[in-house]
Amino acid sequence: MTDVTLPGWLGALDPEWLNAATLGLMFLEGMGLPGIPGVVPMLAQAGMIESGRTTFPEAALWGILGNWSGSLAGYAFGLQGVRHLPASWQSGLEGERVRDLLARWGGALVIVSRTVGSLRTPVTWSAGPLGYPFGRFAGFSFLGALLHVLVWQYGLWKFGALLLSAARRVETDLLGLALLAGLVWGLGWGWRRWRRAQPSAR
Repeated sequence: MTDVTLPGWLGALDPEWLNAATLGLMFLEGMGLPGIPGVVPMLAQAGMIESGRTTFPEAALWGILGNWSGSLAGYAFGLQGVRHLPASWQSGLEGERVRDLLARWGGALVIVSRTVGSLRTPVTWSAGPLGYPFGRFAGFSFLGALLHVLVWQYGLWKFGALLLSAARRVETDLLGLALLAGLVWGLGWGWRRWRRAQPSAR
């Protein structure tokens, strides 16, 4: 990767700071907090790996530790903290749907929830209150964190520059399409206004 294909600041970050940031952000993501961009530190780690300032095993280690420890904290939060959330949130987290999913899929659901954000929060926060055993949760969460971080970190390391380039192209294309759609809508709106005004003009 070069500064042309990957932002130069990724290669200029301090490795120790980046490891701490990776651990912290992956912890928050693993805990189930919505909107945490766990992919950002892994992308930065990919730049570090490519520049030789860290290794893939080291980068993956911090991500796995963060994601897994966060999942355990999320389980504990489910036992102690969920009751402080609004009642509507509690009913959604501890509803029959989540209970049925845990009963039917169990460990597989916990593993998949490490990667799928829409499952991560309800599964992580509901497992304790719904009586899912902590030991099983911890074991399956570790497997999920392992798969999640290894796959994403390796993919971003090997294909991060390509993904960024594709994202830039998509962003440019979407901007062009949005401008075109706005122009078409504006012309259509103006035409309708003009047509409605015609009878009154007579």
